[in-house]
Amino acid sequence: MPVYEFECPEGKITEKLVPMGTKKIRCPECGRTARKILSRCTFKLKGGGWYADGYASTGKKKG
Repeated sequence: MPVYEFECPEGKITEKLVPMGTKKIRCPECGRTARKILSRCTFKLKGGGWYADGYASTGKKKG
């Protein structure tokens, strides 16, 4: 199960481990309905073996 962020009408953001189809939860702070929000996800590929397009460019053509 993934962790999602939810925001209540008062603006409190809560992270919760829920099934993928969950659209809303009860806010643990105020008890009102908190809706799932789209949060920013960032990661960076580091080290050898990672390519921007998923393929190595060797400059050689097969065949």
